[in-house]
Amino acid sequence: MTDPIPLRPRAATSASAFGDLLRDWRQRRRYSQLALSLTADVSARHLSFLESGRSQPSRAMVLQLAECLDMPFEARNAMLTAAGFASLYERTPLGAEHLEPIREALTRMMHAHSPAPSLIFDTYWRVVDANPAGALLMGGTWEPGMCLVDRLVDDAALRAPILNWPDVAAVLMNRLRSESRQAGGDSQLEALADKLAPHAADPLALSAHGAIMTLRYATPHGELALFTMVAELSSARDLTLRDLRLEIFFPADAESRALLGKLAPVKD
Repeated sequence: MTDPIPLRPRAATSASAFGDLLRDWRQRRRYSQLALSLTADVSARHLSFLESGRSQPSRAMVLQLAECLDMPFEARNAMLTAAGFASLYERTPLGAEHLEPIREALTRMMHAHSPAPSLIFDTYWRVVDANPAGALLMGGTWEPGMCLVDRLVDDAALRAPILNWPDVAAVLMNRLRSESRQAGGDSQLEALADKLAPHAADPLALSAHGAIMTLRYATPHGELALFTMVAELSSARDLTLRDLRLEIFFPADAESRALLGKLAPVKD
């Protein structure tokens, strides 16, 4: 399993760095000073002083405000640093010895899901690992760190078997934009969504496709219908682990289940 590429936290550079970041994130989350002060159980006056740089926060106050603003962990590190404190959340190489049980669990889940596809990627859809069926969906070959969105958009041959590509592109585009909003605005996620936009069907029309959108994938032996679920390490405090996603594909009908067994049989 290959380490995801590190992400760079956003940082402020003005004299009141903490105040600038606090105001920025408060506005991103659409809080007034009064609303945030009530949520964080701090006086509106003190919050105003923190934003203006007239008061300096304690470490506990930084973390309390960051929690109320539901900030990503990298942004919380930036807030702590701006306030003069050490970062709280580390980014450990995925190959680190103490992460072996987590690597083993992810790999076990991914391969136990065969013959259905499964792959592991990071926040920006850079592939970390894949089982044999997952590799088939990527054209049979892939390189660690390859961005799957970039490859799908740039390689017409790779996306050609996806019979409902406009629907898939629309769902993925919406997912990227939603994740960007949760992150408070992420230029890399927005750039990936923008790349998909010319390929995407009208998102408002997707509701006509039933209870769940399925990926319809053409193979030499017939058509696969697949839907996906995403697993995350929701309790992770390490930034590398928080970035990881395990995408698991399931057959949407009996025909697809039988076809998967022919395409990527489970090896003893």
